Amino acid sequence: MAESKYGHLVKKMNMRDTQRKIGGNADFINGFSGKDLEGLALNFTWAIHKGLGDWHAGRDPHVHPYDECLVFMGLDPDNPGYLGAEIEVGMGEEGEKVIIDSPTAIVVPGGLVHGPLITKKVDQPYGFSAICLNGEHETTWLGEG
Repeated sequence: MAESKYGHLVKKMNMRDTQRKIGGNADFINGFSGKDLEGLALNFTWAIHKGLGDWHAGRDPHVHPYDECLVFMGLDPDNPGYLGAEIEVGMGEEGEKVIIDSPTAIVVPGGLVHGPLITKKVDQPYGFSAICLNGEHETTWLGEG
């Protein structure tokens, strides 16, 4: 593909097994930053989740200096409105709890504290993408861990 005129614009997603043993964070993940995306002011992850618990092992809440969108998607093509999980997301400095149990996008303006993310229930694996409007990923962790 790289020998073609536009081959450099096609980026293969090689999903990495995270060997996750505990917690709700990704089981399989891949992502790209701006340097991987021809200088695009974007970084993102695509992941498959099936575990229960805290995603970031006590490091949350956290904040980014740029806008972000958290996207939760079901993986059942016969039931596209079904997420297959229940996730609690803390929003704002006060940690207001938002419960996600259907395919959802959460807009996180730059500077908005968010987390923890805690998977409370999983009936079947689901997909997650963090889409960030910056070429590099920057996170300030505010938790204890």
